Amino acid sequence: MNPLRALTCTAAIALVALLAGCDGETIIGSDSGFHHLSLRNGVLTAHAMGQPDAVIDAAGDLRIDDKPVAVTPAQRDLLKKYYGDVVAIRQAGIETGKAGAAMAGHAIGAVASGLAHGDPDSIGPNIEAQSKDIEAKAMVICTNVAALRTDENAITAVLPAFKPYANIDAHEVDDCRAHNRARSGDGSN
Repeated sequence: MNPLRALTCTAAIALVALLAGCDGETIIGSDSGFHHLSLRNGVLTAHAMGQPDAVIDAAGDLRIDDKPVAVTPAQRDLLKKYYGDVVAIRQAGIETGKAGAAMAGHAIGAVASGLAHGDPDSIGPNIEAQSKDIEAKAMVICTNVAALRTDENAITAVLPAFKPYANIDAHEVDDCRAHNRARSGDGSN
């Protein structure tokens, strides 16, 4: 892949991830099935079409339609893990965004330096090396989405009231990984 194209794609996605976390709110996904999650001020809200919101806090408390749902200790542990995995996705997004913003600044300097020194061929390899770090950070997000899907399956197996909010499909995890491989020009697993 063209290093400047890789830079543009990676930096744009990373910057969006950074900005998503700036106001204290993180929305997971965009046009996928898991765009239904938002994390704001320590409260995770799951939205499902035609359903009232489900709210989970860090302690594993669940409320649906603003009514507490009784959970067993094992169910609470699963809800806490689910909450933690959403927080991990948020953190990975912020880290990816910061790395992308830093890379964009570095890329501008690399372009200016390469052109000023009459060495435009040095620009691509310099940018490509940094983009690999961002791609690795973005892959962490995909790994966390896979964990979130596993959490959803475990929760719905023991807490049927949560089923409408469990919307992550296997193809979304695969698509996330494939998107990152395509961006890096690596078709391997």
